[in-house]
Amino acid sequence: MFVWWLSACSPSDEQKQTIAEPPTPVEDSTTNLADVVDTATFQLTDSTISLRRSQFPNPGGKVINVMVTGVDSRLGDYGAHADANHLVRCFIDSGMVEIISIPRDTYADAGFEDSTGLNKLANVRAVKGRTAYLKAVSEITGVSPIHHWVEFGFSQAIGLLELLGYKDNASSALHVLRSRQAYRAGDFQRSFNQGRFIRAALLKQVPKGTDLVQSLMLRAGLMMVETDVSYGTASELINGLASHGFSGEESRAWVRIEPPVVLHVQAVDFDSANIGQLDKEISRRVAPLLKDSNRVTANKYENRLASLLTRADSSRRSADVIRLLRRPYEQRAWLQITNKQRRIEFRDRLCSRLEQAYVKIGRQKDADQVRTYLDEERKAFGY
Repeated sequence: MFVWWLSACSPSDEQKQTIAEPPTPVEDSTTNLADVVDTATFQLTDSTISLRRSQFPNPGGKVINVMVTGVDSRLGDYGAHADANHLVRCFIDSGMVEIISIPRDTYADAGFEDSTGLNKLANVRAVKGRTAYLKAVSEITGVSPIHHWVEFGFSQAIGLLELLGYKDNASSALHVLRSRQAYRAGDFQRSFNQGRFIRAALLKQVPKGTDLVQSLMLRAGLMMVETDVSYGTASELINGLASHGFSGEESRAWVRIEPPVVLHVQAVDFDSANIGQLDKEISRRVAPLLKDSNRVTANKYENRLASLLTRADSSRRSADVIRLLRRPYEQRAWLQITNKQRRIEFRDRLCSRLEQAYVKIGRQKDADQVRTYLDEERKAFGY
């Protein structure tokens, strides 16, 4: 389960660039915080492996390339840095999957002077948009064409993790997957960790095919994110791999880093049973390096979302309600609220208000899409 669908009410890539305020580029980090932390005895691994390209299979036949991107976007903002970058290559005829993980700071032309240190892949998505970003990925990996794309932010990632079984520890799992300061290899290790997590999810989920339960999860996941993949296409990919030998054996999927700068990385076990301990150890190691004033706590985030809803409730113009709530809706912002009851209240309030605003200005199709998504999420999560 790595491909998901978002309702068509989101603006086009070009519209997002004109609506959004100019994004803040990712700064060049000359000092890796991991170098400040003693990680010599930081045991999070079950093994240390080499990522030499010659180690991996070279399957042939039909291949479908899907770009999976985790975007770093603030609540309500359209600007999105490419924080996590993974090209998932589905070799249908061979029943194999290759995941190419690309660190966010990999060089790519984002339109800045090279002296600024801002020409990196993360900034290409934010400054130039999705089309230029996918082109940059093709240039970095040497893979073309990229047939499909999937994008999701922090809140959506929480929802996806819960669908995958991390119902009680999704926030901890995401914190572990986003961490880089605790490792000597920094962002290379983080990218590899995320690739390994995608691999583990595929090995577990794909062999099940699209039975009733899997179909429900897939439909909810597809609607939870932004993507050009339909349910039919996702089903075809999953069932095609399963029917050609993708049985869950570890040899059927692998992860490599591109560009291959770091040859040795740690192979971390991300089983749900040990996520909590990993989270605690990572937090303990990096806590002295974090500035609390810059951290967005759960309470701060919830207050921001509540403020947006209050402003929408007090607005008499449907256009203003849509302007305030469309992006938080697309981000599935309520999924970041851990308290289930408050999450339900925020979700139902936001969706109901947005649906009503669409109806009032005659955009019934958009209103129906909001209602459909709400129904699908309720089915998938049971509330």
